[in-house]
Amino acid sequence: MPSQMIYTTEHIDISADSDKKHVHIELSTSGYRPKYVSLFIDDRQELDRIIEALQQAKNALE
Repeated sequence: MPSQMIYTTEHIDISADSDKKHVHIELSTSGYRPKYVSLFIDDRQELDRIIEALQQAKNALE
């Protein structure tokens, strides 16, 4: 299976593509004309840093 949806909400989609070896994160705004930002991450170290930063942000809320 080349692309697998990992997480999805109204404003966030995260998928992993095993053929292209990247993670795709898409963020959208709400409203009449939503705007989209797409990130394609194929560097494992960058992905690890993003995951670590999200974990630190989560810990800061506790």
